[in-house]
Amino acid sequence: MTEWEEYPNPPATLEQVITHIEATDEASWCTDVVRTAEDGRNCFFGHLFNMGADDQEGAAIWDWFECRWMTTYGMYPINDGRNPRYPQPTPKQRCVAALHALRDGTELTTMESMDQEYEHHLAMENA
Repeated sequence: MTEWEEYPNPPATLEQVITHIEATDEASWCTDVVRTAEDGRNCFFGHLFNMGADDQEGAAIWDWFECRWMTTYGMYPINDGRNPRYPQPTPKQRCVAALHALRDGTELTTMESMDQEYEHHLAMENA
């Protein structure tokens, strides 16, 4: 099954995600957790989940984003400031930059990243 077969009718578009994230209040961002219980702040994936009208839609958007665009494995280090390719001063700015890079084709999508990792693994095996 390809990424497109799994989501023939995606629950959102990358442009909708970019618009939502760009419109999100900078003060509502956090690092190191998806959501904070005490003050309602979120990391990227918490804000992505909140795009949904309910939990089911939020989960579908999250799942679609990870399958098509970038996994938590890729986005968490960007959100939390641990990816040197995204030196912006705030989590929101780093995440917006990553979304723009995905849109522009300068950041690998989930499948491209997996393919690259597989090729690296094969090269290491054959070295």
